[in-house]
Amino acid sequence: MAAAAAVKRRQEVEAAIAAGEIHLPAQPIQPKGGKRRNSLPDEGAGFWKYQRQVAVAYMDVKSQLAVAVLISGNFLVNIVEKWIDPSGEVHADVWRGTDLFFNILFFIELMINMYGFWWVRFWTSAWNVFDFVVVSIGVLDVFQVQLPGPLSLLRMMRAFRVFRLFKRVQSLKKILDSLTKALPSHINSFGILLLVMCIYAILAVDFFMNYGGEGFYTTNLNDTIDATTTRGLSWGYDYYGNFGLSLFTMFQVITGDSWSEAVARPLVHGQDGVLAFGSAMYFISFQLVCGVVLINVTIAILLEKMLDDGSEKMEAAQQEAQRRLLEGIDLDKLPIEVLDGAISGSLTGDALGEAGEMLEMEGEVQQMRRDLLVLRKGLKDPWPREGHTILEDEAMTFASGFGGKVTRRNRE
Repeated sequence: MAAAAAVKRRQEVEAAIAAGEIHLPAQPIQPKGGKRRNSLPDEGAGFWKYQRQVAVAYMDVKSQLAVAVLISGNFLVNIVEKWIDPSGEVHADVWRGTDLFFNILFFIELMINMYGFWWVRFWTSAWNVFDFVVVSIGVLDVFQVQLPGPLSLLRMMRAFRVFRLFKRVQSLKKILDSLTKALPSHINSFGILLLVMCIYAILAVDFFMNYGGEGFYTTNLNDTIDATTTRGLSWGYDYYGNFGLSLFTMFQVITGDSWSEAVARPLVHGQDGVLAFGSAMYFISFQLVCGVVLINVTIAILLEKMLDDGSEKMEAAQQEAQRRLLEGIDLDKLPIEVLDGAISGSLTGDALGEAGEMLEMEGEVQQMRRDLLVLRKGLKDPWPREGHTILEDEAMTFASGFGGKVTRRNRE
């Protein structure tokens, strides 16, 4: 009976798809950021005969590790140079020799990369463009090419060679990718933070600009304190004399740079009790709103992007599976015993997590995963249910049993 029920459910989904009640995309889903392209070049001829082999060798873990070691070594040499010989004149020959050594190796590495992934695959990668700029500056430095005017500042780009590690160390690359994906949301959160800081800066100019304008202020103990700063300005003007000075003071407060002693306490310990209490509430509210709430919002956004690394890929794979169904993928490829076992299963978070790992599998298991995604997506679409026995809960149970079967398959 259970097998017959599974077959009936499968036929109902197929009938709904055929009737157009479940709408599936007719075109392949393209990845975000451009057209789909292979990560490795095809077999070439002539000069490009060995392009694919070179690309495979270059992307090998050992090759990438070797390049990472070179980059780290170059960075350590730069640190030692600026530590023991900041001017670079005491051991000039040693630094020139090490620079020549690393520049030659980096140039060879760049040529291998360009040959293996020329033309579109190389120049469409921002990391490759960065490598090209940094290595080119190093080559110009080796030949002691004099760059005119501000272009001479490009030589400082050599210090940024260590950023090339982000391309090769996946853990570092993941952090940078998360920062990039979170940038639009961060711009919004920083915009709100800046807006609040501007509001507080305007209020501070109105309230505190003339504090200590006579060159002193009186405390609540009737002591007279010199209010002239080390720059020869009155305390109120130095910190809150105009909007720019006040905004910079607010930035000092939010960074925690001795703000309590230098910025807040002269106001809190003033003779005017109302001003003292209002000043305390002013700085406490600013720290709570900006230092506690808004700063943590930006951190939460970054963490969300890091934890949500694979959700878009999952969604794209699901849509691609639906498209492929139109090209002849049949739910009959799912074995009856799998459907039978899934119906009596129970949904668990672990099972769903294991089902997600199937995106990395090959062959029959990957095909079963595609069919499962089609079934689950079809049940969520708003098509008529009259006369049907398929429910969303049963679909989720299906996912649980299917995940358990794949787990057992992996263990075997």
